[in-house]
Amino acid sequence: MMNRFERRSAMARNQGNQMRMLATQLSAALTLLGGTGAALAQDVENGRRLSARWCSECHAIEPVQGKGGRTISFAAIAGRQDITSDMITSFLLMPHATMPNPPLSRKDARDIAAYMMEMKK
Repeated sequence: MMNRFERRSAMARNQGNQMRMLATQLSAALTLLGGTGAALAQDVENGRRLSARWCSECHAIEPVQGKGGRTISFAAIAGRQDITSDMITSFLLMPHATMPNPPLSRKDARDIAAYMMEMKK
């Protein structure tokens, strides 16, 4: 029969083993997710190119472009406190009566949103 100190020691070893196993599993999961995250990362440069193609006729798309564009600039949109990348992405994917509806994939819309949000920094 184990005394109180032996039981505590055994419990501490067991907890230590569980923590090491959890740390190993977490590390493996983060490694796997890290690879996926890179594949899903937004491409700001692609967003700039797409903006030049689809948006520049009406919007000033460069961070500092002076006057230009017939409507709100990307910098002004990005400068709003309440705007998020997800909001821009969703907006770009919805049909609009007030602007053209370019054939954007979800990734394209995310890339444009990432480009716009770079102006917030």
